[in-house]
Amino acid sequence: MIRIPVFAIAAVLLLGAAASHADVADCDRLTSHPEDPDRAVPGVDTKDVDLPRAIAACEAAAASLTKESPAYARIQYQLGRAYFYDQQTAKAVPALERSAEAGYRQTQFVLGYIIDAELQGVVADPCRVEDLWVRSARAGRLAAEVSYPNNVMLGRFKGCKIQANDAEMGAFLEAAGKHKGLDFYQRLLVSVLKVNLGRYLSDKAQQ
Repeated sequence: MIRIPVFAIAAVLLLGAAASHADVADCDRLTSHPEDPDRAVPGVDTKDVDLPRAIAACEAAAASLTKESPAYARIQYQLGRAYFYDQQTAKAVPALERSAEAGYRQTQFVLGYIIDAELQGVVADPCRVEDLWVRSARAGRLAAEVSYPNNVMLGRFKGCKIQANDAEMGAFLEAAGKHKGLDFYQRLLVSVLKVNLGRYLSDKAQQ
């Protein structure tokens, strides 16, 4: 029986961990989205993403992480983001699905948007969008907090199980208005949606 020294095993494990951290750092640096509230580093605008380098870095990072890793959901999102910008939709969507399933609120909104807008030939599925956006809104993602009640009011989720009740939709808009750093137009949007929700609920009560 061949005995492998303990120090050799430890060295291999340490080298693997170092490689993992480097891959994750590179993926974050090259692919983080500026509007992702849970990004680890400052984001990179879409036009500035170096796609070949970003894809390579995020593929390596994703391969080094398990589902239990704190960085797993974020890296899957960034991998999906890079694939999507590179028009590799068949690879992008599964990565985004993995991230959304892991509870990443940015991905839940973005994947819902892709499905809602039928981007790159993705098939529309309003009920899937409803599920993604309500979970994202509950997790505090601003874009979902305003988009979810707006789509309910517009009847975009008609025929779906509406998971948020009237009070929770109001709470989403209240929470949206309390985010720090909102600009004039964002504050105006929240105000308009609050008025619209009030009218919607009034009309609903009279039906």
